[in-house]
Amino acid sequence: MLTSLFGDLGSVLDPFGRKNRALAEASRPFEATAIMEATSTAAEEEGQAVDRHQRDLVVTGSPAHAMREHFASTRADMDTAARVITLLDPLGVWATSVIKALSDAGGRPIERLNLREQTTLRMLAVIERTTLARRHEDTLKIYHADVRMPGRDNAEIPVALMERSHMTTVIVGPMDPSAIDTLLASLRTATEQPTWRCPHLVFLLPPSAVWIANKVNAVPWPKQVQVQVLNESLTSASSVWNAMLGQWNRVKSLPGWAAPDAGGMLGVQDFPIKVADLGPAVVRSSLVVGARQDPLAASAAVSAAVVVRDARSHLDVEHAKNSLGELLGIDGLLCCAIVDASNGLIVAREQPAEDVDVERAAAACAQVLRSHRLAARSMGLPDHIEEVTVGTASRHQLLRTLSRHPELFVFVLLNKQRSNLSLARFKLMEVERGLV
Repeated sequence: MLTSLFGDLGSVLDPFGRKNRALAEASRPFEATAIMEATSTAAEEEGQAVDRHQRDLVVTGSPAHAMREHFASTRADMDTAARVITLLDPLGVWATSVIKALSDAGGRPIERLNLREQTTLRMLAVIERTTLARRHEDTLKIYHADVRMPGRDNAEIPVALMERSHMTTVIVGPMDPSAIDTLLASLRTATEQPTWRCPHLVFLLPPSAVWIANKVNAVPWPKQVQVQVLNESLTSASSVWNAMLGQWNRVKSLPGWAAPDAGGMLGVQDFPIKVADLGPAVVRSSLVVGARQDPLAASAAVSAAVVVRDARSHLDVEHAKNSLGELLGIDGLLCCAIVDASNGLIVAREQPAEDVDVERAAAACAQVLRSHRLAARSMGLPDHIEEVTVGTASRHQLLRTLSRHPELFVFVLLNKQRSNLSLARFKLMEVERGLV
């Protein structure tokens, strides 16, 4: 009996060389499968190095279908199943390096399963796995599928792994906009399949990829899938893993997969909300309850949807423009704006410098503020951020949230050589207090 990455895949022959019907029936997805050792005993006797953790599996039919059937029985209960994180690396840059780094750090081998086509023995895909044992924590199994051959069946192999994972991490490198659109469309299709059970989908993006983050947030993901976008400096395998591990520590205690409600249409028996109760107050109450039960889900919902505000909390746009006019006296001011933190849209703006892309800067600042709030919440701190200062070689960026409108913030972009940061912060505080 050979223990593979999927479980126990045994030969259909018994010890006496006769066909075992029970094993043959159990292996129907791989009914014409042969198990081949990657190394021979003769090689071992000659003193050559033997890799006992690499196996070749010659398959007929669909490997993804076989994996789904196997996982449907072995990982039917995701709450009790072994904790699995799957890496999806479209460009093939980081996933293998991350698994190797974890293997080296934990002293556990990298197990590889080579899936080969029966007729030609061509390599269809290589599935890698390593195990990470953590003190006082659940053991993690990290998977990655490297697809070597084109084709729809082969493309489903990593999807089959992701479907029964507790978290899937998508590592997005430098990709064309069309490739990003194709990737997001395929992931959305995968998450809508009835076989999908992975509750957490994490996108790792480089710091400058705000436009990709906006595309991810614009996708109408199923409500059972909690999508999170992290902007990280993808400079090494350790930095990629640390970002993944930090996110896992935030979501590991959250409720797992919740099956969609299969009941009848709301209102057929007892409508839960009276028509007279519908209004902004009801919407805000539902968001508060959701935030208490699942903070990450509430954060994702707010970032992906239009925030409903009470009429009394609307910001007077004319007054906002006048307030921004008071900032024009700041030395070195390039632009300033009031921005909606949930979607990066501009409410009001002033732009003395014509060469500044205010829309892009606003979207980037909104992403920065959301990241700070998420980081504060993960550390057990209040997620109310008053001010964020970002400095580069030539510019200063100031972000200040509005106390009376927590979903809005003011951002100021300054020429570092011509501005006084302390005076600019003081002036920004004065303007923020006047915005009602």
